[in-house]
Amino acid sequence: MTREVVCDLDGVAVLRDGSAWFIRYDAGAHQIAMREDGISAEEAALAMSGPEGAVEVLFALQQRLIAAGINPYAANAPE
Repeated sequence: MTREVVCDLDGVAVLRDGSAWFIRYDAGAHQIAMREDGISAEEAALAMSGPEGAVEVLFALQQRLIAAGINPYAANAPE
């Protein structure tokens, strides 16, 4: 299957691939570093609720990535 954009909130996109959910965002500070990471269906719903929900999901995701030893500021999205 291919990932389809379900919601785009000014540069933060929620994507769906079958039953899997993803969020695509710019994680770079001084340069563009696009990331695409898996999120839960509940997080997808929260992110689609508006900018505040998207920020909440992104903060939680960054903490999970750091805890897993993954650099949350490095690009990983396909170009």
